[in-house]
Amino acid sequence: MNATQFEQYKVDHLFLLVGENPLPNYVAAKLLLHQGGTAYLVHTTDTLDEAKRLKDSFDSAFNVNFLPLNDYESDAYHIQKEINTKLKSINNGKIGLNYTGGTKAMSAHSYRTLLYEEIQDKTGKVYRRRNGIIFSYVDPRRLEICIDREDNERERLKVKADTLQIPLARIFQLHGLNLKKNPTQEPELPELAQELVKVFADKAKVTQWFDWYHNIFCPEARKENRKWKNKTDLAKLFIPLNKLPSEIVEVFRDKQLLTSDDNLALAEVKKIGLFTEIEDFCKFLDGIWLEHYVLEQIKKIANSQVITDYGLNFVIPLQGTKDGFEFDVAFTRGYQLFAISCTTASDKKLCKSKLFEAYLRAKQMGGEEARVALVCRSDEPDTLKAEISNIVSGNKIAVFGCADLLNLSDNIIKWIFENDRGAK
Repeated sequence: MNATQFEQYKVDHLFLLVGENPLPNYVAAKLLLHQGGTAYLVHTTDTLDEAKRLKDSFDSAFNVNFLPLNDYESDAYHIQKEINTKLKSINNGKIGLNYTGGTKAMSAHSYRTLLYEEIQDKTGKVYRRRNGIIFSYVDPRRLEICIDREDNERERLKVKADTLQIPLARIFQLHGLNLKKNPTQEPELPELAQELVKVFADKAKVTQWFDWYHNIFCPEARKENRKWKNKTDLAKLFIPLNKLPSEIVEVFRDKQLLTSDDNLALAEVKKIGLFTEIEDFCKFLDGIWLEHYVLEQIKKIANSQVITDYGLNFVIPLQGTKDGFEFDVAFTRGYQLFAISCTTASDKKLCKSKLFEAYLRAKQMGGEEARVALVCRSDEPDTLKAEISNIVSGNKIAVFGCADLLNLSDNIIKWIFENDRGAK
């Protein structure tokens, strides 16, 4: 961790105002609180759960004191009283306040309480400025921690990708979300996905692909209700490859999935261990292949772009929903969440819907720092982005269309670079 610039601002006691998104609190504690120091989690009744998850996330690295305001988050007297009581119990060590979270009233009154102490002199009760308090907040637009100096200037400390690396599981845990299963980190059938990308770049070949898939493969492999047939029936299928692009046929042949008369034998998929179930292979052909292609592109650039955690198929249960929500592909760079939604569709309405839903979920977990991209088959990705930019700030989203797929890893690097440049 390259965090030497934060050393002079580290404290032994850090007051944290807990809001609905605990991620900034976690970042502030990791960068501004000495190991073994004490975090004071100033929370309301509504943010008690967030405070508890923060405590759990610290993994005994810090001592934790809860400082409940209950339902008095806008009560100046109550806020001052609670913080002053805690301050009087601190006998030594450097003190700080990070006021990123919480309500505006909590920020204002907490700041004022820590900035001035009440004393008695000949004239009675007066206030004087405390010395040595470190005031800070996390700036999500610039990816910086800002330190308020005593000369009324502001010190901006860049939180670079190698300064603090937070895994995806930690971000989910901070929001009380447990994944249904471990995400996939190794792409499946990358050779087939690569060839399908090349096919999708050729209008004639992509027509051939969809003609084979919808008119030959699906009628054989699906029931009338569009669900896949059971594994016994799927294992009996030998599907002709009429007019299928030769590149795809060659991958099937190389993977030993063809019979002697060049039919696709679905039973071989499970027999040679390509997929656990034949239905998974059917889903792969149905469009999941694009997610695996994107995962392969992320994996390829991970080291050069300081991406330490990435994966596919983050299935997140959500209360009140049947299936929850799924991030197709996601990675963290530093503490910043990047989420990518994938679809082989070109329908504008569907593409916009997927992008917007992914953005809402990513913002919920990654805050204002979160970035979202859509990888799709659109020939007009810029138009798609423009049409949603009136709802979502354009610098927080990206759209990669058909023409971007062949060089997707380079385009993702460019996206990351533009994000870094915009955060300066």
